[in-house]
Amino acid sequence: MTALLLPGLALANDATSSPTQLSTPFTDQTTGLAMERFFGARTSFSFAFALPPTPPAAGTAGSFIGQMTFPLSQGQGWGALGLIGDMEGNFILAAWPDGKGGVMASFRQAIDEDNPAEVTGAFSVKPIPGADGTGVSVNQTSLAYTFLCDKCLDSTLGLGPEAIAAGSAVMGWALSERPPIGDPSDPGARLGFHERGFGPFTARLAQAMTAGFDAVAATVARTAPVPASRAAVAAVPGAAAGNGGDSGDEEDSGNEGGGDGDDSDDEDD
Repeated sequence: MTALLLPGLALANDATSSPTQLSTPFTDQTTGLAMERFFGARTSFSFAFALPPTPPAAGTAGSFIGQMTFPLSQGQGWGALGLIGDMEGNFILAAWPDGKGGVMASFRQAIDEDNPAEVTGAFSVKPIPGADGTGVSVNQTSLAYTFLCDKCLDSTLGLGPEAIAAGSAVMGWALSERPPIGDPSDPGARLGFHERGFGPFTARLAQAMTAGFDAVAATVARTAPVPASRAAVAAVPGAAAGNGGDSGDEEDSGNEGGGDGDDSDDEDD
């Protein structure tokens, strides 16, 4: 098994979720969007997502609206989602407190599994704070980051229109309570080991298609994307080919609304 790792160590503890855990229906209170959500009961890491009501044409990149929420330890930590459930070649979006009262977001690609590079391409991310500002927030105990990931659903990055047509796909996540190494306001800051949890889950993409997508995406039409650092390199097409996702040995179950993972009250790794 190749574990879902982010930089730091070559080996990890057992995964805290598995592909048997499905996303479940969720309504975001900030945007009002009907979404699908993965929620880890043992870690309290959450990733919710919504797709346009019409899938992109084959061979074109699609977009999604996402929301990561996760706990912090004394205002420190980072969380990440991956387009596939396995680490090798995974296209990753990570988020962490920027040290200035906001949230930093950064695209990574795991060509080097010990230190996934910051990458750039046709894709971009824009924060969606919402009318009340709660869509993007950070304090001493938690972080919330709601965003538009534009042209992120690309077959060359690991998850594209064919997965939407299939109805579901295995994705991944990771969580640490330690701060990035270096300047937290730098999108190229090095991430440490995901000692709080990691693993794959199955995203129900067909159920995430919602009529409200375009209206919410339009609210950030004039918002500038989060810039990459000068050290970012071009994403490598096809790096995730053949790595659709591995099973974890331990499930981080407890999706609200139900799921197929077994319930567990074990503590986080």
